Amino acid sequence: MAAPASPTGLDHDAGWVPFQVSVDVASATVVVAGEFDRDHAPHVLDGLRSLTGSGRPRWVLDTERVTFCDAAGLRTLVTGHHLARRHGCQLVLERPSPCLHRLVVLVGLHDLLALLPGGPPAPDEHRSPPPAGVLRAGQRAPVIPTPAPPTP
Repeated sequence: MAAPASPTGLDHDAGWVPFQVSVDVASATVVVAGEFDRDHAPHVLDGLRSLTGSGRPRWVLDTERVTFCDAAGLRTLVTGHHLARRHGCQLVLERPSPCLHRLVVLVGLHDLLALLPGGPPAPDEHRSPPPAGVLRAGQRAPVIPTPAPPTP
């Protein structure tokens, strides 16, 4: 019998990762796995809020195992950045997963957030987003052809 399907319709063998958030106040680190979406973003923000008393100048958000991120996840990154700044700290996005890294670069948050890649960095420390790629584990974004400009 096959493994049960995930809430996103992907089975466990296809790369589905259950949502998890863990906080280590001593090292000021929040680790997130799974889908960073509107249902889970408040839990990530709660984890970041728990770092306000850590006394550490740098807060780390480890997102290596994030499989999907929506607008609520992005909003949480911005809110977390501002929360850290209000407490004299810096929020660092450590080891962003390929889908999250692509999205952060696509919307321009790489100019706001400090990114620490997990592997060898690209030449300019940023990977440029491909025209289409994995948005959610196991799914590819369609390539939408751009219409030709109208002729006068």
